[in-house]
Amino acid sequence: MRLPSHKTKIVATIGPASMNRKTIEAMIKAGLSVARINFAHGDLEQHAKTVEMVREISERLNRPVAILGDLPGVKIRVGEIQNGSVTLRRWQTVVLTTRDVVGNEAEIPVEFKDFPRMVSKGDVIYLSDGFIALRVEEIRGQDVVCKVLVGGTLFSHKGINVPKARMAIDAVTDRDLEFIKFAIENGIDAVGISFVGSAYDVLKVRRFVEERKGSLFIIAKIERPDAVKNFDDILCAADGIMIARGDLGVEMPIEKLPVLQKKLIHKANVAGKPVITATQMLESMTEEKLPTRAEVTDVANAILDGTDAVMLSEETAVGKYPVDAVRMMARIAKTTEAYRDSQWSARIIEWKMTRWSERGPKKGTIKDTIARSIIEALTSMDIRYILTPTRTGETARLISRFKPKQWILAFATDEHVARNLMFSYGVYPFVVSETSEEEILRLIRGLGLVKDNDPVLLTKGTPIGKTAGTNTIRIFTV
Repeated sequence: MRLPSHKTKIVATIGPASMNRKTIEAMIKAGLSVARINFAHGDLEQHAKTVEMVREISERLNRPVAILGDLPGVKIRVGEIQNGSVTLRRWQTVVLTTRDVVGNEAEIPVEFKDFPRMVSKGDVIYLSDGFIALRVEEIRGQDVVCKVLVGGTLFSHKGINVPKARMAIDAVTDRDLEFIKFAIENGIDAVGISFVGSAYDVLKVRRFVEERKGSLFIIAKIERPDAVKNFDDILCAADGIMIARGDLGVEMPIEKLPVLQKKLIHKANVAGKPVITATQMLESMTEEKLPTRAEVTDVANAILDGTDAVMLSEETAVGKYPVDAVRMMARIAKTTEAYRDSQWSARIIEWKMTRWSERGPKKGTIKDTIARSIIEALTSMDIRYILTPTRTGETARLISRFKPKQWILAFATDEHVARNLMFSYGVYPFVVSETSEEEILRLIRGLGLVKDNDPVLLTKGTPIGKTAGTNTIRIFTV
């Protein structure tokens, strides 16, 4: 068996361009870690077929792949446009309407009935991730009359952002709850909550899942100023974080986004929660065979910031080169990780001496202390693998936050626990019948991952007094 060439996880959206067995198989072979299903598009029958395809191919290839169901939330979108798109020109007048019409140059349908009550004269409305800007001139019943400030081509069902508007509705809609129910019934591993504003939104989903005896990894998407303001509470309530830079870069000044990305990733790392960096990472590959140099640098910098996963959206959902996009992500990750690995010991010492001591928890759990002790050991001797039997995945994630050079091989008896570790950097999960030391060594020997005299580090849970869970590490040669 050969482990992947890269430790950064790759999330890719399954859509019309990739919704077939041949492409999904090629994407998994190219380095896909998480298949994302966007519930804002398609129907449940098609989504069920996608889940079935991903599961069947993953099992046949013997490669773990998690499935993420992305909830649509209260996203305001443009409706259907004649011929699929329209070009809006600067200074022209255009009407955004909640009437049931097909869009053209003069009027654009909006799929949100309360839209006219959200906006006021003088508000700036952004379409298509902020690439098109309109100014509200007048409101007439169901119609919002606008002047085009920045023109461009607008496609059907693109998003609408009004930074100053406040929507007095829950981030988690009744429609979202139906999708969550579908996710539980169809064995989807994780859900992404759109437009989270506070920890309440996350807890609402968690309570809904628990009431139905479900097991879903809950990822909070950060794409509103309120989410940034309440980030610490949201991070505590969620299992993972997605920095959704498309809407976030419209809802707040775009020049603040790079620094904010670094801050949020660091906080997630300290908390031991996986973080996904998303939106427009290799967007040019929707149409082109190769990305721009700026896009490659963006992906690399996200990895250097400490992101656990990088995400492809349109590139693999509707793009011309979905497999090439995944393969490019893997190549960027491999090269960037090699650079970081060469600097790893010095970086960990610097982090411990300054940033960790300033921002990290003053008192950690036993598992947290074990994770830090492992990092101490890795800086002083050459270890082949970190072997981590786990019941919940927590120990593997706490080690992963330090982005060690070594692979973290995690062993779980629960399939959901194993697949949810596909969101964490450098963790390769195995589903096993038991997590004894003998079984783990037998497995990795049989797969050819180790040879005689390879040094490995093993975490264990040895019952001592009232202590439960991981509390011991052993370093030995195979």
